[in-house]
Amino acid sequence: MTDDPVAQAQEFATSPARFFGGSWYAMQHVEPERLAWLQLAAIRGRFAELRHQIPMLTTLADGFGVDGIRELDDAVPLLCQHTVYKSYPAALLERGRFDHLTRWLARLTSRDISSVRADHCDSIDAWLDLLDAQTDLRIAHSSGTAGTMSFLPRAIDDWERMYEAMRCGLFQFSDPRSAHEGEHFELVWPLQRRGRSAITRLPEMALHPLLGGREDRLHALHNGRLSADVMWVAARLRAATARGDNDDSWLRPALRARCDEFERERRELSETLPRFIDQTVHQLRGRRIWMLATWNVLYDIANSGLERGLEGVFAPDSLITTGGGAKGQTVPDDWEDTVKRFIGVDRLQHGYGMTEMTALNKLCEAQHYHFEPWIVPFVLHSEDGTPLPRTGVQTGRLAFFDLLPSSYWGGFVTGDEVTAHWTPCGCGQTTAHIERQIERFSDKHGDDKITCAATDEAHAEALDVLTGGTV
Repeated sequence: MTDDPVAQAQEFATSPARFFGGSWYAMQHVEPERLAWLQLAAIRGRFAELRHQIPMLTTLADGFGVDGIRELDDAVPLLCQHTVYKSYPAALLERGRFDHLTRWLARLTSRDISSVRADHCDSIDAWLDLLDAQTDLRIAHSSGTAGTMSFLPRAIDDWERMYEAMRCGLFQFSDPRSAHEGEHFELVWPLQRRGRSAITRLPEMALHPLLGGREDRLHALHNGRLSADVMWVAARLRAATARGDNDDSWLRPALRARCDEFERERRELSETLPRFIDQTVHQLRGRRIWMLATWNVLYDIANSGLERGLEGVFAPDSLITTGGGAKGQTVPDDWEDTVKRFIGVDRLQHGYGMTEMTALNKLCEAQHYHFEPWIVPFVLHSEDGTPLPRTGVQTGRLAFFDLLPSSYWGGFVTGDEVTAHWTPCGCGQTTAHIERQIERFSDKHGDDKITCAATDEAHAEALDVLTGGTV
């Protein structure tokens, strides 16, 4: 490692896996004062690099008069509201105005995409195909469960560094003294082989850093692609039904046909699951696997397997990673025991993350999610959005700065209310951590709006830059 402090901070931000020698133990046992210095130096570097490259950030910085970061809390006004990556007018998707949507996206990324001509695109999938083909961006979209889909402009090199760093932490339960460079596993993937959501990008973007480039280590439920159009249409229809709204005039003929496709794929996946379980167990019985899925998917797989008399089917050092809850479905209180019994492991790896974050922050034995060191967490006052002290135990709205990406601004204010601990954890890890109980801010307070007047005004100006002239 270089002795140059600036170079150290740059390597820490751009390649945490290399900076920590591939050791997740080292990542989670940094001396707090040293980590705070590294994080501050890295934020300063990212701001200097991106301040004039991302139009949305330029407007925010100008609005607050921020020309530099002296301390960590100076970055708080520059953290994007959690709606920023879906701030485009809804009419753009409804009318298929992907040329305007491209101009909106260009204001959120450091990459020059001005040469992309999307006026001929007739679907979200076609638009994402075009961006894949003509730029180094690999957009991650959200599931659109509230009826609006977000689009995060993450570049290939950011994806690669993300999964290099994630590989270190996959071995949370292994020998902390080893970097596990030679370890590999079979990825059991109970989803479509391809997709553009943050989770379904994994097989494509993580094939080399996590699977050594070996396609034969990937075992997908379905070899097709999860369509962004299908996800968006289904989410819009669900949201409309929940509101008692039966108006589907926005549904263009091409999209209406996708509804039938969605129903067909849903039936096919349901019918395929038992066969997938049988084939996977037959092929991989007793071997080490990695499976990543939400609670409901894991439970459905495990319950189906147990009903077929299958139990303890994989190696006991297999890794089962989960997060995201049950996605609106109901699972029994003992769902974890069901999964462990079927797989043959004695624990699951729980993680906290989101589309806008390049880390999966893992749950420790003390039931705390520990932030990876390149994620700088902030806890904001629930009423005025000001930063609470980075000491003791604080409850409020979670915000964070993600140091790793350079293709977009990593500052983000979430919709989650958390209780954060800045003191050492009983598990021995030294990083900041939050309690397992996390609530949606809107569910608890009935409003999801930051009420600081100055923040509202400056962020409104930034949103004007994003949406101006796009309808």
